[in-house]
Amino acid sequence: MKKICNGTVKAGCLLIVFSSLLVVEISSSLAQGVSDLGSKSLGTSRTALKIATDANVAENDLVADQIPKQALKQLDPEIDRIPFDDLPLSPQDLKLLEEATIELIPDYQAATVNIQVGGGQGSGVVISPEGHILTAAHVVGEVGNSVVIVFTDGRRHRATVVGLDVRADAAIVRLDGKGPYKFIPMATNEFAKPGRWVVAIGHPNGYETSRLPVIRLGRTLSITPRTIQTDCSLVGGDSGGPLFDLNGRVVGIHSRIGVSNSINYHVPVQVYLKDWEELNEGDTHDEDSDNNSKPAPPRKAYLGIRGRDATGNGCIITEVSPNGPAEDAGVKPGDIITKCDGKNVKNFRDLVAALKSNQPEDEIKITVRRKNAMKELTVKLGATEL
Repeated sequence: MKKICNGTVKAGCLLIVFSSLLVVEISSSLAQGVSDLGSKSLGTSRTALKIATDANVAENDLVADQIPKQALKQLDPEIDRIPFDDLPLSPQDLKLLEEATIELIPDYQAATVNIQVGGGQGSGVVISPEGHILTAAHVVGEVGNSVVIVFTDGRRHRATVVGLDVRADAAIVRLDGKGPYKFIPMATNEFAKPGRWVVAIGHPNGYETSRLPVIRLGRTLSITPRTIQTDCSLVGGDSGGPLFDLNGRVVGIHSRIGVSNSINYHVPVQVYLKDWEELNEGDTHDEDSDNNSKPAPPRKAYLGIRGRDATGNGCIITEVSPNGPAEDAGVKPGDIITKCDGKNVKNFRDLVAALKSNQPEDEIKITVRRKNAMKELTVKLGATEL
C-alpha cells in the first residue's frame, strides 16, 4: 500500500491528498499506475480500454421527454475534455487527474445528500434545480414514504419517494420545497466504461456534522445494462450515493457492496433515463395542475449549530455545521453565546426562543465568549424546512 501526498509516494495507507483541506481515497488502480510511472501520456493507450458495451447502445434513445432539461448533460467530443480512461503514466498525467478532480469536488459534495428513513440512513444526489434526487430503492422503502434530506450545511428538508424499481434498485425522491437546489446533471452520453475514472461520494456510516461527504476516486471495472462495477471503496451509509465522471455528470448510483468494500456495484444512470416516466409515476408535483400540487412546507430560520447549557450562563456550541450560517459568520465549537440580538442568553432554550422570532435571510448579532474575550458576530440566517 502507498500514500501519495502532493506528488510524493510514501509508505502507509492509500490516500491522495489534493490540498491541505481535501483528502481523497484512491483505488488500487491509481497506486499501480503511480508505481509504473513512465514517459507515456494519458492519450497513448485508450484503445484497449474503450470497450463497447450494451449499456452504451442507442444513447440518444434513453432520454425521456419528461426529464427537466437542466438535469441532463451531453458531452461534445469536439469541445469537451475526453474522459480519463487510462492510468496516469507520468507525473504530468497524475497532475491532470488531480486538477480535474479538485475542480469538481465542491459542486459534487454540495449536490450529495444524506437520506434518513426511520432509523436508517443512506445517500442520494440532487440532479435538478426542482429537487429530483436519485438514490437506491433499498434506501427509501416504498413509494409515498416521507424521508428527511440533510444537506452538507446541515439543513434538513422533507422529501417524498415518487417511484422505484426494486429489481434495478433504483429510486427517485422529490424534495417537497420549491427550490432551486444545487444539483449535478445526469450524463446522456459517454457513460461509464471499463477503465474510466470515476468519483464515488456518500455519507459512510451516516451523516456527521464534522465532515463533508466523503470522496473516493477509482475506476470502472465492468458494466452491464443494469450494473456498473468499480473499485471505489464503499461502506454502509454510502448506499444511494452518486458515482460521478470527471466531466461534471452523474453516471451511476451506489447499490451494493461486493465481496470486499473495494469491489462495489452501482446502478447505471441509463436506468433512470430510460425508466424516468415510470420512476416518477407517483410524483404529485405537477406544476400545471393545482389539484396535484403540494404546498411548499414553511421555511424556518436556521443557524447551523448544536449546543448545550454552559456552566453558569450562556449556551456552549458543541458543533458547527460545515458551510452553514454560523460557520460563515465565524462561530467556532467551544464558543459560549451570551446574547442574541441584544437579548441575554442564559441557556440553550433562551437561544432557541430568540431565534424563533426571526425569518430566513435575517441578519442577527450574537455575542460569544471565546477564551475570556467577548466577540460580537453578525450572522445571516439560512433556511430549513424542518
